[in-house]
This record gives sequence, C-alpha cells and structure tokens, in this order.
Amino acid sequence: MVFVSYIHVLSAVFLMGLAAAAPMGPVNMLAIRRGVIGGWRHTLACGIGSVVGDLILFSLVLLGGHYLFSDLSNPTLQSVLEAIGVIVLLPLGIYFLVRAVKDPQRAFASARRRWNETSVPEHLVAEVADAFALTVVNPLTILYWVGVTSNWLPFGHSVLGYSAPAWGLLMVAAGLTTWFAALVVAVRFIPDRIGPIFFRLVNGVLGLILLGFATFCAVALSRHFRH
Repeated sequence: MVFVSYIHVLSAVFLMGLAAAAPMGPVNMLAIRRGVIGGWRHTLACGIGSVVGDLILFSLVLLGGHYLFSDLSNPTLQSVLEAIGVIVLLPLGIYFLVRAVKDPQRAFASARRRWNETSVPEHLVAEVADAFALTVVNPLTILYWVGVTSNWLPFGHSVLGYSAPAWGLLMVAAGLTTWFAALVVAVRFIPDRIGPIFFRLVNGVLGLILLGFATFCAVALSRHFRH
C-alpha cells in the first residue's frame, strides 16, 4: 500500500507538469513557429526557457506556502499581474497577426534570412529568454500553479514527508520535459514541404492566442477598477 501511495503522489505531480506544458498556448505556438523557421534546436531552446519558468513558478508556490497564497489573493497584486499581462501580450498578439496577413512567401523568406545558421547561438539564447518571459508573466500560468500545488502539497506531504518539495520539483520537471521532448521530435520530422502557408497559420494562431490572453487580463483588470 505504501508503494501504491508513492506511485499515486508521484504520478499526480508528473501529470501536473505535463498539463502545464501541453495546452497550445503562446509558448507552444512560439516553439513550433521558431522550429519550423530555424530547425528543432530553436524549439528545444523555447522548451528550455518555458521549463525553467514553470519550475521557478512552481518552486515559489511550493516553497512559499501560505505567505505566497495570501499575497496572490491581494487585489493590488492581481491588478499588477494583469496589467503586466496586457502590456506584454497585446503588442505581441498584434505583431504576429500583422505577420500572418502579409504575403506569406515574403514573410517566410524574410524570417529565413534573419534566422540563418551563422548566428544560431545568439538566437537560441534569445529564444530561451522569450519563452521564459512568456511563461512567468502569464497570470493564468501563475494561477494554475497556485491551484494545483495547493491541492497536491498536503497529499504529497502526507506520503513523502519533508522530501515532498524535492520530489515535486523532480517530477514536475519530468512532466514538462516530456512534453517539449515530444514537440522537438515532431518539429524535427515535419516534412520540408511545410513552409509559407503553415508559417502564416502558426503566426495567425499565435497572434490570436496572445490577444486572447491579453483580453482575459484586460477584462480581469477592469473588474478591479469597477469595484
């Protein structure tokens, strides 16, 4: 029975990490777009940035305990997070939608020139930073980790004791990494014939997702001003 309990608590936190990474949000669409343009290493770089961001958020919630929970319930802090979300995500969404409606052949060729392999290391570092920023400034990601961690931590502590945070970090990292490893494999084996049209589609979907998150943040922010 003890072994079964270990399996339950570890599989639960693994699935928490997988569920955090799997939805087709801004980071996943960015990783696919960059991978199609420059190759699988760019998708890997985006994955690394996102995984690091998610692990930091999970660590803050996991180790911050009730202090962090009470802070996140503060309307002022919520307003600040939502304002940051609007400021960051709205311009990005507009940019990618503009790229989507432009001539796809020209946009794709231009992107190829900018992402030439002679400057791969610089671009990879920038992509790690981009994916990290998109992850940590997303209020929905923060709320997700607060919600799932507050439910898992008592269960994990009852089975694993004081080692629960360490095991939690390890298994969440495994869940996040599993998703992005699968995404890298998928991008690596996309046929070469997928080019400008797919590039336009990814730009459009990414733009709409970013605008959707920005709209959600703006609506939530407006509610604070009405009260």
